Amino acid sequence: MVVVKKEVRAHIVGVARKIFTRYGFRKTTMDEIASATRKGKSSIYYYFESKEEIFRAVVEREAEELKEQLESTINQDDSPVDKLRNYIFFRLHHLRTVENFYAAMNDEYLSHMDFILEIRRKFDLEERQVVQGILEEGMRDGTFTLVSSEIGAIAISTMMKGLELPLLLSEEHKTDRGKMFDDLIRVLLYGIIKR
Repeated sequence: MVVVKKEVRAHIVGVARKIFTRYGFRKTTMDEIASATRKGKSSIYYYFESKEEIFRAVVEREAEELKEQLESTINQDDSPVDKLRNYIFFRLHHLRTVENFYAAMNDEYLSHMDFILEIRRKFDLEERQVVQGILEEGMRDGTFTLVSSEIGAIAISTMMKGLELPLLLSEEHKTDRGKMFDDLIRVLLYGIIKR
């Protein structure tokens, strides 16, 4: 019985994910989720107490998928420089593809939900830990010269958050993302001071 309940919950989450992606949290209704899953609304309430609880399950699933993809992407290369490059590329190009998670991270309307703040804090911490691990590896092998991997990780992850929106919205950067990405890597890794 427990296995069946998990399967039904997973099915509801999978279907709801598509609906939330299409309409957003605000415009999605429990009736739409029930209809799309071919269940009565009362059946949906048997598995989830509210639309917020379903959205939380959707966002948590996307967060887990994102984390697995990030780890896989970073671990493709041995060099700390390549790992950092892969992280930056992933952060700029893939975070937006998990739309419900992205909305949870950025939509102020959703901030009133306690679990959203919890998910944001958890993602920020995990992201900093990934970057810090890359920086520490580079410090050990002499690739990076930093006083503190922790401060470096905070700076890089904060910079990536700050660049996200301007780069996504900018028409100028849509045509030549490769050049923009190379310039970003150059500034991050080598700074702006002429040597």
